[in-house]
Amino acid sequence: MQVQHEQSQEEIIQALHRQVEELTAANFVLQEQLARKEQFTAMIAHELRGPLTPIINYAEMVARPNQPRETIQRRTSIIISQARRMDRLINDLLDASRLSSGQFTLARKLCDVVALAKEVVEQLSPVAPYHKFVVQAPDTPIVGNWDSCRLQQALGNLLDNATKYSDEDTTITVRIWNTRDAAHISIHNQGVSIPSADIGQLFRPYGRLQASSGRQGSGLGLYITKCIVEAHGGVLRLEPPGTEGQGTTFSFDLPLHDYLYK
Repeated sequence: MQVQHEQSQEEIIQALHRQVEELTAANFVLQEQLARKEQFTAMIAHELRGPLTPIINYAEMVARPNQPRETIQRRTSIIISQARRMDRLINDLLDASRLSSGQFTLARKLCDVVALAKEVVEQLSPVAPYHKFVVQAPDTPIVGNWDSCRLQQALGNLLDNATKYSDEDTTITVRIWNTRDAAHISIHNQGVSIPSADIGQLFRPYGRLQASSGRQGSGLGLYITKCIVEAHGGVLRLEPPGTEGQGTTFSFDLPLHDYLYK
């Protein structure tokens, strides 16, 4: 009877030890999650302040009297471009929440990806004046049954990354072409190629690399872009380095069959 009592006490003590270990591990996970949440909140505040500061500054400049019309137009275009950049970040945050809750959807309609890409480049150019943008595309439209707003968001994210991860006075090239079944888009920058050790975290939410401009992103852009492309039935890829051995190229496909065979 005494042996059974001692054995029972030993089992209770072991069970208590296990509970303490489990609670300690759970507490560590909660502390880690809290730290990540605080870091993410600080990073988002920093990201939003990025476009907000020039919006305020240029709005104050526009409000000054007796300015040349061209100056007002240039400053206004920068305000609009920065506001659109902020809008993309907010949409990325909302989409991350929608993806986690299974509420991510597309609003498809006929759109021309050539015109759309040129529009996105035109919108971004004022906030990257020291980069040269080149669009290589056919003269004729490439029309598909796609979500134009989502594609603007995806292209905006890729172009924003291209400016972020390449030096000033370099060229960013957007190439668009089509085959029988798909439209193809690639975005190339002349920055340093992404190390192979970092490729695994590229398309993960909140995964970030060190930008050459010093600007850190939200870590959502590529993840959301990948989700947008895949929702259209396409694939987002990081292409292997070219023969020049320099730069980074992201490309994706947009199936055309939904439109052609509708």
